Amino acid sequence: MKVIYISLLIVLCSISSHAQDISGDWTGELKFEGYTLDLNFKIYKKEGDYASLLSVPAQSLNDYKSTSTSLTDSIVRIELQPLGIKYQGTWSAKDTIVGEFFQNGMLLKLNLIRGQSQLNRPQEPQPPFAYEVEEVVFRNEADSINLSGTLTLPKTGGPFPVVILISGSGPQDRNSTIMGHKPFLLLADELTQSGVGVLRFDERGVGQSEGDFKQASLDDFVKDVTYAFDFLKNRPEIDSSQIGLLGHSIGGIIAPRVAIEKNVSFLILLASPGIRGDELMLKQRADFLKLRGIDEAQIEESNAIFKATYEFINTTSAVGKPLKTEIMRFLATQYAEELMDKQRAVLVDQISSNEFIGLLRNRPAQYLEKVDCPVLAIGGSKDFQVSSTENLEAIQLKVSQGGNTRVETREFEGLNHLLQESDTGDVSEYAALEQTMSPRVLDYIKTWLTKTLDK
Repeated sequence: MKVIYISLLIVLCSISSHAQDISGDWTGELKFEGYTLDLNFKIYKKEGDYASLLSVPAQSLNDYKSTSTSLTDSIVRIELQPLGIKYQGTWSAKDTIVGEFFQNGMLLKLNLIRGQSQLNRPQEPQPPFAYEVEEVVFRNEADSINLSGTLTLPKTGGPFPVVILISGSGPQDRNSTIMGHKPFLLLADELTQSGVGVLRFDERGVGQSEGDFKQASLDDFVKDVTYAFDFLKNRPEIDSSQIGLLGHSIGGIIAPRVAIEKNVSFLILLASPGIRGDELMLKQRADFLKLRGIDEAQIEESNAIFKATYEFINTTSAVGKPLKTEIMRFLATQYAEELMDKQRAVLVDQISSNEFIGLLRNRPAQYLEKVDCPVLAIGGSKDFQVSSTENLEAIQLKVSQGGNTRVETREFEGLNHLLQESDTGDVSEYAALEQTMSPRVLDYIKTWLTKTLDK
């Protein structure tokens, strides 16, 4: 699950010159609020002028095109109108551009030098792989869309147990790529080498999968995984009695909902919600503000608006545009003095998406009590998006209350929401950390699977 925040998007650089050739790779560090973001610019000739592409590895942004660029008397000017971005710098030396970056009233220093920065991801698997890799397509017949993914299976033996990986919030590709990390690629590699096949797929509307992510609800994502399950059951090299699900964050909501509809062999829930959605979001927001030094009184005052708004949302069944209208009317009536028109509009956009509303209205007890297969739930002590203590306890309680005693929870000390070894748990660390997922978690999952599948 991603915390709701306005991310800093970056401009790309393109330069025209009548004298020297500045084509090639350029890189720079944008520093803000104690964070550093590396930017890569690829400048090239196009129709007599320069054009360029921006890549921001930490934000998984690749080859983004500029809107307008110019070079006049050594002054480089770049504008990216859709993002409200302007950049101006002086080409002061052959390999240096000294400049400033402007966006939405914020002015930051941004100097560029020749070269290209790359994220170090030592855990990312590289070919050749010691297992079979097959690109697959399966169909969601109910919505008439094809979903594309990758199926990995051991080279010898079979039929094999298989796990379907289900990603968290936001549009995710099959590798669950986030800030340069590919946790699902790593999980697929580790599990397949241990003898368990893996299916991971692009969410609807992402990558090679059809559909519209923005219009989809949690119910739609449940259907997608259900069709993935049916697809695997018809594969002769797969043991249809040993197909399980692994969900991260919101994926940990989808997985148990599928499990109560299908004969799922096991569930693995990583950093997944166990408490009510509205309580989860208020706790997440409070922890986020606390990490930024906001005192308890200010947090309580700030959260009061969100608490009242969430309570209002839970009184209506509206979705989409009608819901946005209702929320706007509520905020205008209740908080006309506290929130300006623009603030209300931004808030409504943030909390009215189908995915967010599905999470907010989520009641884990409704499905966890019905799960009857083995369950492993894992969390990190420094997860401030889905706090581990409350949610692991709730998962344990709700599954057990349904009569299922085959539930195990494990909190790992020092891990964040992505289950990385972390200093603070803040989302700002995700990109800076080289580790994609703690080996402690990977080993624990493999050991649990061996024990569970042998029974």
